[in-house]
Amino acid sequence: MLKKFLPYLFFLGIVGFIGCYSSSNLSKLDYTYLYDPEQKLIVPQVKIYHHEEDSSQLYFKILSRDVLYGKLRNDSGLTTRVLVRYRIFEEGEKEQLVDSTTLAFIDRGQDENVEYLEGRSTAYLPLGRIYRMKLYFRDEYKDLNTIYEYIFDKRLNGNQEFYLIKQNNEVLYNSIALTDDPVTIVKSPLLHTYNFEIDSLYHIFRMTPPPFIDKVLSEELAFRFRERVEFNDSIVIDDLANVNRLIPLDSVFLRLHLFKFQEGFPLVNTTEKMVDPIRYISTTSEYKRVKNAVNQKKEVESFWLKIGKDENTAKLLIREYYSRVEIANHNFSSYKEGWKTDRGIIFIVYGQPTNIFKDANKEIWTYGEENNILSVKFVFRKIRSEESNNIYLLQRDPDFKSNWYRAVDDWRQGRVNS
Repeated sequence: MLKKFLPYLFFLGIVGFIGCYSSSNLSKLDYTYLYDPEQKLIVPQVKIYHHEEDSSQLYFKILSRDVLYGKLRNDSGLTTRVLVRYRIFEEGEKEQLVDSTTLAFIDRGQDENVEYLEGRSTAYLPLGRIYRMKLYFRDEYKDLNTIYEYIFDKRLNGNQEFYLIKQNNEVLYNSIALTDDPVTIVKSPLLHTYNFEIDSLYHIFRMTPPPFIDKVLSEELAFRFRERVEFNDSIVIDDLANVNRLIPLDSVFLRLHLFKFQEGFPLVNTTEKMVDPIRYISTTSEYKRVKNAVNQKKEVESFWLKIGKDENTAKLLIREYYSRVEIANHNFSSYKEGWKTDRGIIFIVYGQPTNIFKDANKEIWTYGEENNILSVKFVFRKIRSEESNNIYLLQRDPDFKSNWYRAVDDWRQGRVNS
């Protein structure tokens, strides 16, 4: 559930908040907390919607459990206070600031049934340029700051930022529908094209191979159907395939992609969803036995009991393994589920990195001490794609082979800890 509230808007220079971050040290920040749910830091979901020539709508939501609720003076109820500041620069050789705003929003009254807190703001973004945004969050009660960076493309090319996608009246931040309910797509008034084709595809997306294998298998297309529609202001898609594309027919605009994965995504809440992820740490014969079993529940339990040696260890391994699958689904999904991606396989098998460094073009994960000969480093390059803004490909290397098998063997010997 979402809790929307109107922010108190301030145009302030928060020196203590912003001063500790500068463009010179941004690349040195450690982003390990991004994929660590135990950190309880603010990790926002962000959506930009280009609806006017000189401005755009910025939507963001944060997990309510990631902020601290306390009591203000003379207030008997619980309250949270979060400062949000963004600085937007025009991309280019020189860093030119185009907009800067600080929002302070206060939620009065903690509700255990509210999962997300959501807010929005209008940003000054003239049409026809690419922008970089630095987004800062400060939890006042925790006295804790976090920083993120995003690239926005407001060139008139019909990319995903010119559409607003909603399901059950809630904004979708990553073009992934979580249920089978109808999806409403709102088209920016800036796009003067109306003839579209809905291309609905049912794909079989393969899981990625181990990091030492250079060859990536192609995906399989199960079947598809197409329908021509007139798209004026908004359109509703009732029957979702796992990939839906909106293709403009009378312009050079990019296609809009919408994805739908299995019911309950990103959770692993059925035996069927537990089967395929086993492949990363199983032998071929083990995987086939589980995959083709009449009673998959029994075979899944037998697999984990075999490598866990006893029931208690097996339960611990199951809890840790599938929690990593769910974290991968939540953070790394793009045109396919996060656990099937390059970052997904590394996170599931190796766990939380010791360090994560990132910029607009890549993420670097290190396991072990920096510059230690026994440490391993994975570099993921961001791919610019109309399909998703969350596609990262691993720089694969045959030298990963021995380290990979050691990590897999830790699982098979029951030596993996959370």
